[in-house]
Amino acid sequence: MLKLLKINCIRKEVVNVINTYKNKNSIIYNGRNLSQLYDLYVVDEDIEIESSLGVTQSANLNNGALINLEKENFTFSLKFIRKINGKLASLDTMHLGRPFMEEVTRVFYNTSTDGVNILELGGKVYYVSPTGGSLLRHSRNLGEFSIEFESLSPYCYSPIMLNSVRVLNDNWTKTIEITNRGNDTYAEVSVECVQAGMLTINNNGAELTIDCEAGDIIKVDGDTADIEGDYSKVAGDIREALLLRYGSNNITLNATEGDFKVVFRHQCEMNLC
Repeated sequence: MLKLLKINCIRKEVVNVINTYKNKNSIIYNGRNLSQLYDLYVVDEDIEIESSLGVTQSANLNNGALINLEKENFTFSLKFIRKINGKLASLDTMHLGRPFMEEVTRVFYNTSTDGVNILELGGKVYYVSPTGGSLLRHSRNLGEFSIEFESLSPYCYSPIMLNSVRVLNDNWTKTIEITNRGNDTYAEVSVECVQAGMLTINNNGAELTIDCEAGDIIKVDGDTADIEGDYSKVAGDIREALLLRYGSNNITLNATEGDFKVVFRHQCEMNLC
């Protein structure tokens, strides 16, 4: 599952809001690019920001002995302004026949039933739920608004990464390198069988085999060990074979007969920085 950033920000009130976030072209919320669709940008107040580092956690003790560490989610806020052609623009306009800020609140707060929203900012992904907001008008043509978020995870994440490889029965071992920049995590693998045979995946000294017929599509989730498709065609140590440790992971693939299209999917789980 995806999760989100914890940036407890200490900001002072700023009237002259003209600097915007340096990665402003990649501010995406639930798949919508806010800059392209709404001309919205996050205010860059890096000089005034005090942000969390690492992961907030507390120790659970029993008679002085450490039982475990409980990691905590976090809250943060983002401040937005509107700029058109590089110039500050009013928030008090119409959008698709209704007030612009009405559309803004729909975008941020009209979420799915599970309350999970995906925020992509500065090349990182956060899983969040909006908890509040505020609107400040400096003048008729100058205003700003802030949205408060609660993270649904103690971590932030990379975008979902895909690694694809074609494996044929040609007596060649294919090696695919997957780099994990964060904590240990698990990959998902999707195998489309073009020609019947057996695919063998080796990683961390563990082996996973998928024996299938032409037209089969089998997906295996390393985290849960769930199998989508005919589970009887999958054998081996799913979790260890799909475990991605920090750094480079060299996964080897072989085909005994057959022709396979293989896609690995993963997301790096990272501490805040």
